Amino acid sequence: MRQKNPFLLALAIMLAAVLVLQACSSGGNGNNEGKTNDAASSAPSESPSGDNAAAAPAASELKPYQVSIVYFGTPQADDGLVEEKLNEFFKEKINATVKLQPIAPSDYQNRTELMMNTGEKMDLVFTTSWLNYFGNVTKGAFLELDELLEKHGQGIKQELHPLYLEAPRMKGKLYAVPTNKEITQGQSFTYRKDIVDKYSIPIDTINKWADLEPWYEKIGKEEPGLTNLYLAGGSGNAGGGIHMMFETNSNYRPIGPTPGKTQMFLMDYTSEDMQVKTILDPELVDINKKEFELFRSYYEKGYINADAGTSKTDAADLRRQGKLWMSSGVWKPGSDIEIKIADNNQFDYVSHVVTEPIVTTDLATGSMFSISRTSEDPERAMMVLNYLHTDPYVINLIVHGIEGKHYKKVGDNRIEPIADSGYGSTALFWVIGNQMLNYLKPGQPDDLYINWKKFNDEAVRFPLMGFVFDDSKVKNEIAELTAVVSEYKILATGAVANPSKMIDERNARLKTAGIEKVQAELQAQIDTWRQENNK
Repeated sequence: MRQKNPFLLALAIMLAAVLVLQACSSGGNGNNEGKTNDAASSAPSESPSGDNAAAAPAASELKPYQVSIVYFGTPQADDGLVEEKLNEFFKEKINATVKLQPIAPSDYQNRTELMMNTGEKMDLVFTTSWLNYFGNVTKGAFLELDELLEKHGQGIKQELHPLYLEAPRMKGKLYAVPTNKEITQGQSFTYRKDIVDKYSIPIDTINKWADLEPWYEKIGKEEPGLTNLYLAGGSGNAGGGIHMMFETNSNYRPIGPTPGKTQMFLMDYTSEDMQVKTILDPELVDINKKEFELFRSYYEKGYINADAGTSKTDAADLRRQGKLWMSSGVWKPGSDIEIKIADNNQFDYVSHVVTEPIVTTDLATGSMFSISRTSEDPERAMMVLNYLHTDPYVINLIVHGIEGKHYKKVGDNRIEPIADSGYGSTALFWVIGNQMLNYLKPGQPDDLYINWKKFNDEAVRFPLMGFVFDDSKVKNEIAELTAVVSEYKILATGAVANPSKMIDERNARLKTAGIEKVQAELQAQIDTWRQENNK
């Protein structure tokens, strides 16, 4: 791991000083400052007692208004009951009601794009980098938020890490407010703890795929019922034909959000020259070939599932069945507990982070709310959003439901969900508001949010943080390049013979499809962005 970025450390110190001054000047009132700093003192209130009076006019001064909240989540039986409770709160505070509009994840992008295109009245709209946020900003779907945030979102500004409000900007203007959660994630290898203990596996020394070979061989012999490495090429989750992210001696990371989806364009995040490289670069070709040749050897030795090229089975299903002992993925504090809970507490898990957590525009814009251009009262929408980021009662009501009906309180800041209660089954904790004000569930450690805050403060900032690529001049080329990469996704499964030859074939097609033209346009925009932002 590299040492902390000195700029980020200085920024964190400055921010801490500002918050101390603000707390002193406010006399301790306002927006629940400090609730993420101490697990015992961060218990959300059990009644609607949050007071954001400084951030909003008195309810008597405002006309009635209904704020619609369009969000990413499967509708639940008791949405109406939760909505009623929210309305009681917001009528008293800002003379508003809310309309909860959850949309199932499988339908979300198509439904919301249609709503935007037809000009349907909306207020708060969930959006992300992977749901075409930047494209929708370009189309004028969302309102600029800087003035609204300054006027009615001071609590948001106090709670959010400053990098969060840098990432969603286009041409210097803010169009979304991110969910307050982990700001980045590190790539990791995650293991079943019982297997690690049984065979004394030194997981802290396993930093890349090649380091796993002796353990794949041993587990393959000693535990024939376990799969060493499960890949599902048929579902498209096996790397998109381009891997390279576990090479710990490589500092290359994808450039996002637009071309980074397929990892075709990369940059050394430790370099100051900000030069764009493509996967046609000789150094990256060498990394690519070595990794896929290794995967091919693992496949031939039986370490990878035989149906890797076609399988669509979710790895989580196999893990719950006790058939997997390790996997690769992303990590944040609490990830191992989350996997244990998802697996019905059957196994304990331990992880080793193998790539440094980097704050990128893509990751920092992975869960946000914008205000629609069709909102008839954007100020009221921002007031509601401010409460979702600052008031424990409001955020826990919308995430967990009603106390006594949907969950039981078992501690100041801890709950036990009631099974089949009609609410709480949809994972809204990462979607809405301030996750660090959420009640803790069984298995989550008391210091979870303390660790998240520390994780956010120590994460390294990607050099292009805040840069957004305008792909209007190369849309056709990007579409062709994405299609080519999709055809070669099976490479990452090890299921094809002679992967190096196939990589050469893929790269030749990428060159013909215009990868160098996109690279030149991307580099030109980065150079301009650097000049404009004194980078």
